[in-house]
Amino acid sequence: MVRIGVISNAHSKRNKMSMREIHNLLAEHPQVKHRSFHHINELPGCLAEMAAGEITHLVVSGGDGTVLAVVSALLNNSPFVRQPFLSLLSAGMTNVIAHEVGQPGLPAMGLKRLVARAEAGEAGEVLERPVLSVDFGDGRPIERGFLIGGVGFYQGTQLVRRDIHSLGAKQVFAAKLGIAWSILKILVFGPGPRSGFHGERLGFIIDGCPEQRDCFMFLGSTLESVLPGVAPFWGNGPGRLQLTTIDSPPRRFASAVLSVLRGRPKPWMEEAGYRSRRMEKLELDIHSPLMIDGECFQPPAGGRIVVTAGPVMRFHRF
Repeated sequence: MVRIGVISNAHSKRNKMSMREIHNLLAEHPQVKHRSFHHINELPGCLAEMAAGEITHLVVSGGDGTVLAVVSALLNNSPFVRQPFLSLLSAGMTNVIAHEVGQPGLPAMGLKRLVARAEAGEAGEVLERPVLSVDFGDGRPIERGFLIGGVGFYQGTQLVRRDIHSLGAKQVFAAKLGIAWSILKILVFGPGPRSGFHGERLGFIIDGCPEQRDCFMFLGSTLESVLPGVAPFWGNGPGRLQLTTIDSPPRRFASAVLSVLRGRPKPWMEEAGYRSRRMEKLELDIHSPLMIDGECFQPPAGGRIVVTAGPVMRFHRF
């Protein structure tokens, strides 16, 4: 028997805008169990209720941070005897994960389509993606996610939240506008306090091979793209974790930036410090904050974290 449950983040931007439509839809389908939380600490209780109700199809309505928390809970300490089908609605400030493996359209529209098709016995389109497992080595639980970045990526995220989100821009438009704004500041002012972008000396061990780099930005993911039209990875090989790095200071940045965003490198770029590689394991020595699926994490005191690809999560898109 199909039993659908929806967990929604009450603070997610699209949930606030779509809540009336979602409530009207749920009123038409009282068999769909819905739990909303205001603080992430309430999430384990919501998942426990879903497991007790023998939910077979779990729908997450929120942004990347909400998806990260649900995926981590299901992998680290799942209350379900058998993992439910997992589907995502794009309802947050950032929806990188749902863009690639979630329900298209607004949350209420996506949920309506999911309920109709799941209750008709359809399994939907099955999309499998390896999860990034991030071990901080200081006793914290293993963090799970799909996108990790730092140095310029972290600095750019803070810039977007300060300058772009305050204007009211949201979703993909805000992310792309933020990328353009960051690029413009780097082109006009260069690295330094006026742009807010600066490099850091990092240590990398890539599948056992160590290296030190003055790094301007790094971004790693098991997804193929981070936004529609933005796929900054081009490395070859069998590894499931893709990693793109830019050396500091960035050379010929104006000529390289569009190629980086499209994942289409020019012949001179690797020698100039623009690299993209695939791997299964990344050890990173860093002392500045990291971004994992839109959430900020402080590195451990020693600076060493270990990122591996896996396990695999299965998503159902209807």
